[in-house]
Parts: sequence; C-alpha cells; structure tokens
Amino acid sequence: MPLLKLSKKKILPLKCAAVSLGLCISVANVQAQSNSDEVDDLEAAIELAKNYCEAIADQSADARIAWQMRALFDVEHQMKAKIAVLDAKVAELRSWVKRRDEILQRAEGHVVEIYANMRPDAAALQLTSLDDETAISILLQMKARKASSVLAELSSERAAYLTDLMAEFTARKAAQQNLGVSQ
Repeated sequence: MPLLKLSKKKILPLKCAAVSLGLCISVANVQAQSNSDEVDDLEAAIELAKNYCEAIADQSADARIAWQMRALFDVEHQMKAKIAVLDAKVAELRSWVKRRDEILQRAEGHVVEIYANMRPDAAALQLTSLDDETAISILLQMKARKASSVLAELSSERAAYLTDLMAEFTARKAAQQNLGVSQ
C-alpha cells in the first residue's frame, strides 16, 4: 500500500511545483557561478514554467469539476435505487396490513363469541373445516386463554401452521405501527 495517496487533482500542481523547484535550484547553482547568460536563460525557463502552470490551471479545475459531477451523479443514482427499494418495502408492508385487516373483519364479534363459548374440542373441530384466514381471524379475536385451549385440541401440524400465520400477521402489524405507516 503506498504511503502517500495522491488524487488526480493534486498531481498537476505537484508537477508544477517540482518543475519550479528544479528550476530554482538550477538558478541558485548558476548564480553561484555568476554566469549572467545562463541566469537569464534559467529565469526565462522559470517564467515559461509559471506560464505553463497558469495556462493549465483552468483545464485542471475543469477536470476536477467534471470528476466531482460524475461522483455526484453516481451517488444520486444509488440514492434513487435505495429509495425505490424502500418504496417497494413500504408497499409490501401496506399490503400485509390491508390483508390482516381484511382477515380480522371476516370474523365479526358475534361469530367470535360463538366460538369462544364452545367447548375447545368442538371449536377445534369447527375450525378445521374453515379456511386458514377465517380461522386465524377468529383465533386472533379470542382471548388468549381460550384460543390456546382451542389450538391444543387441533392436530399439531394444523395448530403449528395457524400459530405461524398468527405470529406473522402480528409481527407485520407491530412493524407497521413502529414505522408509523398509515393506510
């Protein structure tokens, strides 16, 4: 790994500085020799180097701006992609909330009371004949103690399946409330 990291925008000024430094050292050597012709030539070379650095400064600034603009466009594209993913997640969450509300509305209060007043084995037998969403709706609206006794009477596979669905709907509802997503 290099000890010194240089970006492209720092290289050009460093080249100009190196050329100028080299020329200054040469000028110092020449002055020590007191040769006026060589001093004039070196001063002309230094002037040329300064002119070159001044002439290339606008182009280097334009290149730096272009590089920064590309970086900004890349970041903007990444942000738009992330926003699209988040919008898709919000839409999915809203659909789950809507589905859960529909399931809960399927079983009206009086139907839930009927199942809640049944013996657990009779309620379990009736729930096996219902579709999953209606069964979940009834179980979610029952008191926890009564729902657990009804689930205990179901076959272990069916009880586990219905419990998983209820947990999924409850988790989605909790996530919806935590995110503050409204319908």
